[in-house]
Amino acid sequence: MRILIVEDDAALARGLARILESEGYAVDTVTRGEQALLATRNERFDLVILDVGLPGSSGLEVCRWLRTVARRNTPVLMLTALSAL
Repeated sequence: MRILIVEDDAALARGLARILESEGYAVDTVTRGEQALLATRNERFDLVILDVGLPGSSGLEVCRWLRTVARRNTPVLMLTALSAL
């Protein structure tokens, strides 16, 4: 299974990647929404772990693009430090 982590907190992204890789997953990481759009345009992922609060394009914008423009049904797990909806 190939997973894309989109997270601007480098320590958190490294920690998640390390845990997932130790379980046998192939993991790519990017730090900005625009990088996520490019990565998902060029590659197929089985799961996207997506931070909501990204610099540039937000995680919500990336998810909207995946669903409407790219028409990808890749599962997306949203991460957020927000305390409210």
